[in-house]
Amino acid sequence: MIKSVLISGASIAGLTMAYWMKRYGYQVTVVEIGPAPRMGGSPIDVRGDSLDTAKRMGILDAIKAAKLPSVGLEFMNAAGEVEGIKRVEEIGAIRPGEDTEIRRDDLVNILYENAKGGIDYRFNNRVVDLTQQEDAVTVTFQDGTVEKYDFVIGADGIHSGVRKLAFGPEEQFAHFLNFYFSVFPTDTSLGKKNYGQIYTTPTNLALVYFYNEDYADGFLTFKAKEKISYNRYDIDAQKRLVIDAFEGLGWKVPQLIDELKKADTFYFDQGCQIKMPAWTTGRVALIGDAGYAPAFPTGMGSTLAIQGATVLADAMAENDQYEVAFQQYNETFRPTVEALQATVYDGLSFLMPETQEAINIRNKGTQ
Repeated sequence: MIKSVLISGASIAGLTMAYWMKRYGYQVTVVEIGPAPRMGGSPIDVRGDSLDTAKRMGILDAIKAAKLPSVGLEFMNAAGEVEGIKRVEEIGAIRPGEDTEIRRDDLVNILYENAKGGIDYRFNNRVVDLTQQEDAVTVTFQDGTVEKYDFVIGADGIHSGVRKLAFGPEEQFAHFLNFYFSVFPTDTSLGKKNYGQIYTTPTNLALVYFYNEDYADGFLTFKAKEKISYNRYDIDAQKRLVIDAFEGLGWKVPQLIDELKKADTFYFDQGCQIKMPAWTTGRVALIGDAGYAPAFPTGMGSTLAIQGATVLADAMAENDQYEVAFQQYNETFRPTVEALQATVYDGLSFLMPETQEAINIRNKGTQ
């Protein structure tokens, strides 16, 4: 009998999982709250073992063809002068010369095209209830339909609904890293083509990344000793938090604030990692940011998403008993996750040094 799997989330982890589950003979359904696969976001890296996975999936050439021509990071002072530069190949490379930076939308499109045939995609919908039985999971969707699946995979991001339903409240698993960040499109005139330009104070980071011909993103990140209470669905209130945190700063911050104010696409969230004692419970499993978000200073979110989905899918293909497969996934992938999550502090100290002296040392390349 053909087994069925529901994957919640049509992004990097979910689309990778959908491809493997279909290839391994499962009946695959993907539910996505948005009207299409999850787009948006800044460029991302495909690194290390995920390059081997991309080759197995037949998409490595497409990923390489979409590689961005990025040169590196320029460190700016308040007057707009370049104080130092760090080239792309010097920033967190696992396989120098092979690691590939790509627009997130391009990677999602490549994965979606590779995982479309024979898969039931349900957009503008989501899981609102899960009930586990010994031999299945009964799922209630937002549109009122109720169906049973052999397995449910949560690939629905840091604020995973599947995780909340099956494992408990987000607060149990989200570890705050004492910063907040925002991303929004900005005019390319504020950047330098194929570079990220970064301006840092001991509490704030402003970055403009101009990539490809037409795209530039603004990043405004600020430190916070305590969590800030805000409404995740009130964009204007979130913009106000960022504006207040950057008031009076130099470089191109005033222009970036103007861009932020008028931005239709705006993302704001806390810097956090998801840490869980297990990524499976009964017939439900988590992959990607839903189970082990590493936070952007690691540069490894996409790589973990691709690899985690592949490790779980391979384990399910290799073992007739899902309990054995889930245990294998939990045990074999954990060392990779924990090692990569631990690098977040190196990433933070590089991006947001604690003192002006440390910023000066980094900018001038003497550390």
